[in-house]
Amino acid sequence: MKLADLAVHLKAELRGDATTEVSGVSSLDDVRVGTLTYVADAPRLAQAAASAASVLLVPLKLAQHEALAARTLLIARDAKLAFARAIQLFYEKPYVARGVSAELIMDDGSRYGVDCSIHPRVTIGANSIIGNRVTLHPGVVIGDHCRIGDDTVIFPNVTIYDDSDIGARCRLHSGTVIGADGFSFTPDEAGHQFKLLQIGRVVIEDDVEIGSNCSIDRAGFGETRIKRGAKFDNLIQLGHNCVIGEDTVVASQAGFSGGTQVGTRCIIAGQIGTNQHITIGDGAIVTARAGVTKSVPAGKMVGGVIPAMDYQEWRKSQVIYARLPEVYERLKKLERDYAADDKNAD
Repeated sequence: MKLADLAVHLKAELRGDATTEVSGVSSLDDVRVGTLTYVADAPRLAQAAASAASVLLVPLKLAQHEALAARTLLIARDAKLAFARAIQLFYEKPYVARGVSAELIMDDGSRYGVDCSIHPRVTIGANSIIGNRVTLHPGVVIGDHCRIGDDTVIFPNVTIYDDSDIGARCRLHSGTVIGADGFSFTPDEAGHQFKLLQIGRVVIEDDVEIGSNCSIDRAGFGETRIKRGAKFDNLIQLGHNCVIGEDTVVASQAGFSGGTQVGTRCIIAGQIGTNQHITIGDGAIVTARAGVTKSVPAGKMVGGVIPAMDYQEWRKSQVIYARLPEVYERLKKLERDYAADDKNAD
C-alpha cells in the first residue's frame, strides 16, 4: 500500500515520501523493512530513528524531535489508535463461512442464520436463535432459549446457560461461562445453607469482548447485564445482578459482588474486589488490588488495598508508610532523650 493512501486511512499527517510502499506493521523490537512501526514515547526515539522501519508512526508531541528529522513519518493526534487501525487494516482476515458440521447437536425449535461457521461437537439446546455469520468453535454449549447476535464469535469450550442473550459482534473466549447460578444462600432453621434459586438471566449487548475463563453469573431476579462495547480481560468474576456500563474496561482477576453497578467508560484494574450493591460512577478509575467497600462518585480515582480510598490520599499514605522505619527510629531516639532529660532533672 502506498503511504499516501495509508495516511488517509489512518487520518494521519504525512511527512516524507508519499510513494513509500508499506507492506505491514512491526514492533520496535522486531522491525522489518517495508513496515510501519509505532513510537510511543521519547526514550525509544533513538532506537526508532536507527531502525529499519520504512515509516514511523508518532504522536504530535514527538513529531518535531531532531532525532526524527531524516525519517519518513505519519503523525497522528492519537498514534496508538492509528496503530491499532493499521494492524486491523493489514492483518484482519475477511470472514469466510465454514458451514455447519454434521456433528452439530441441536434440539427442537432452534435455528441458525445464513453463512454460519459451526464446528464439530457444538451443542445447542431448544428454542435458541443463532444469528447470521456466527462462528461457534468446537465444544461450545448453548442452552435453551438463548439468542446469539450476528457476527459473534464464540471460541472453544464456552458454556452459555439457558435464557442468555448475546448481542452482535461479540467475542467470547475459551473457557468462559455465561449464566451460571449466582452465589446466593441463606441458613435454614438447622443452620444449613439453603439455596436461593437464580431465576434471572444474563444479557450481553453488542460489541462486547470477554476474555478466557470468565464467569458471568445469572441474576437472582431480572438481569445481569454487560452493556455495549465493554471489554473484559481473562479470569473475571461478575456476580448476580451486576451491571457493567458501556465502553468500560476490566482487567484480569477482578471480582464484582452481586448487585455492583459500574458506569460508562470506567477503567477497572486487575485484582480489585467490590462490596455488594455499590455503584462505581461514570468515568471512575479503580487501581489494581483495590478493595472497593463503598460507592465511588463519577470521575473519581480510587486505589489502595481494603478499603479503597481517594487515590491521592492513598499515594500520600504510601509515602508515609515507606518512611515508617525511619520515623520509628526517630521516635525511639526522642523517647531515649526524653527519658535521659527526665532522669537528669531528678
